[in-house]
Amino acid sequence: MYEVTLEDKEHAIIGVKWESHLTPEAIHQANEEIDELLKKHEFTRFHLIVNMRDVVVFKPETQKEIVAHQEWLMRKGMDQAAVVVKSNVARLQLKRTAKEASHDTETHFTEKDEALDFLKQKNIG
Repeated sequence: MYEVTLEDKEHAIIGVKWESHLTPEAIHQANEEIDELLKKHEFTRFHLIVNMRDVVVFKPETQKEIVAHQEWLMRKGMDQAAVVVKSNVARLQLKRTAKEASHDTETHFTEKDEALDFLKQKNIG
């Protein structure tokens, strides 16, 4: 349903992979895993790469929780988010979600390598 990884320690990039059947409970679990990585590596600022290539659309209750998740990430020190997304419906949902979360540091990509390269070039502010 989801996976949290440390993608690049040097550039403080954390990865999250969401799948179509994502639940609000899984988002809470992912937050706990992200929090553990932040503490373990002593990141006060970080970038996030989100892999959503397999997601077409989220259920309304999951969409609402994604807004809270984005707000939480910003409070935790997220600098930039690079989202790998294939579905146009998912892309539109993401734009609406980012707007609701007052999150304006999200960039969309179709390939993970592009997204990682983008984040590696960004200095953590």
